[in-house]
Amino acid sequence: MGMTSNQLALVEAIAENRIQDAKNCAIACCAEEQTKKNERAVRRCRALLENRGPEFIELPPSLNGILRMEDVSDFQEGRYYLGNRETEIFLHIEQTNRVSLQLLELGIPYLNSTLLYGEPGTGKTMFGRFVAYKLGLPFAYVNFSFLIDSYMGSTSKNLKRVFDFCKGQPCVLMLDEIDCIALKRDGQGGSDGELARTTISLMQEMDQLTNEQIVIGATNRADRVDPAVKRRFFQKYEIRKFGYRERFAMATKFLDDVGVSYNSDKVRDFCKEEKTQAEIIQFATQIVIEKVVNGWEKK
Repeated sequence: MGMTSNQLALVEAIAENRIQDAKNCAIACCAEEQTKKNERAVRRCRALLENRGPEFIELPPSLNGILRMEDVSDFQEGRYYLGNRETEIFLHIEQTNRVSLQLLELGIPYLNSTLLYGEPGTGKTMFGRFVAYKLGLPFAYVNFSFLIDSYMGSTSKNLKRVFDFCKGQPCVLMLDEIDCIALKRDGQGGSDGELARTTISLMQEMDQLTNEQIVIGATNRADRVDPAVKRRFFQKYEIRKFGYRERFAMATKFLDDVGVSYNSDKVRDFCKEEKTQAEIIQFATQIVIEKVVNGWEKK
């Protein structure tokens, strides 16, 4: 049996990286499926496709490999633990986003920008995805370590292409590892002339964003970031490792949401040690993997 027209359109959309068209074709394919054998799986997939949140934004070819647009409508909030500090940060971002139009009408340009700093593994990038999910916005992700181009002037051009694209629509713009290019311009810290010019370009591009965008910067080395770049971020927060109670709450929330049985004492003992948020999730994930490998099935 040959492919239906919807199946062929789905293949073409995937091959041409037209993600939104591919989703629409997939929904049409689900509607065509009439067999009882696949009924449950088809119903589940169709529900996920139709409940996709904000329309996914497709990238022009010039931004492939530089900017990544992520569909976070399927973010698993039930197993994501928001610490006290992170709750405070999110509420401020949410409240500012709510009044952004009012500020614009008053003639007050205010960039809803937050700089998150702290050691690796504390969940800075995941927090950005959570913000986008809760506010129903596309998540635009830039890792500055990938943005740097060895050719003179290309890094600034790449940066301009990213910001020009994001200026046209409301989104959460995540600038990860910002210290890779926004280095102090004092002749120290390894910043050369090209990176100094890129730092200036970054500030100029941030100044042109509107109240519609939410910018979240992330760095493991806040001490390396140029002070003028830091001033572009109206809020600055250190993301720290959780304490014992939050570590235990994070692990058990993840496991309870998955629905797997676990040894509370084993989890408690692990969480008594100082761990990053990433290590906690890795530990909980390993428990789930071992259960599945041993034949456990969720009821």
